[in-house]
Amino acid sequence: MNDERKMERMETGIPGYDELLGGGFFKGSMNAVIGGSGTGKTAFGGEFIHNGVKEGMTGMIVLTSEEAEYIKREWYTSFGWDFWKLEEEGKVIFVDIADPSLRLQKTVEISPDELIKSFKKLLESKIKNVNPDLIFIDSLEAVFLAIESRYRLKSMVDDVFNVLRRAPATCIVTSGTIYGVDEIIAYSSDSITNLGMVRVGNNLQRSVHVGKHRGSATVNQVRVLQLSDDGISVLSQSPYLEF
Repeated sequence: MNDERKMERMETGIPGYDELLGGGFFKGSMNAVIGGSGTGKTAFGGEFIHNGVKEGMTGMIVLTSEEAEYIKREWYTSFGWDFWKLEEEGKVIFVDIADPSLRLQKTVEISPDELIKSFKKLLESKIKNVNPDLIFIDSLEAVFLAIESRYRLKSMVDDVFNVLRRAPATCIVTSGTIYGVDEIIAYSSDSITNLGMVRVGNNLQRSVHVGKHRGSATVNQVRVLQLSDDGISVLSQSPYLEF
């Protein structure tokens, strides 16, 4: 018997990942992907958007640090994802904060509060115009680095998340781990996926585990995150096994 009060799931299409989540994300949820440099965060979000577009959804990708053209070239070279074509077809829009016309005055001396307000207004405007099913922000920490007070940081993260929750799109936001912003982002998110690098002997393995997923059971295991020519996949094996 169907119960309309239950939240609806959506699969990410990333092989092996939906199992860790207990069946995929909940629609309209905020999902944090957290990890150090080189762990696969940007590729993870790109795979999420690319898979969703193949299923008929529309996506919005917000880049706060790297230029969109560079990311598109990187994804095309690594995985064969043609985001230029998806843009032309109106299936994906890039919001490139590195573009001078959308720079949010990052190079100008303005208060952190004004920077966050500008970012929120930009998100609201783009969401209203595009009405995306999926949103990927890479990375959110770049927007909040200047906030010193933990209380204000939590309040501002919640403000941005509220803008995204009203979309109502299913969102992935990424964050690195060296500035402490990730802890606040993780606390406010509906799910946390931790990416890492594990050293076993002389080998390095990318790792993934789901640390939290509100309203859902999860697989409480650390598994191998594999990046190949075909994209991202989660293997069933542990990264701690020595080969």
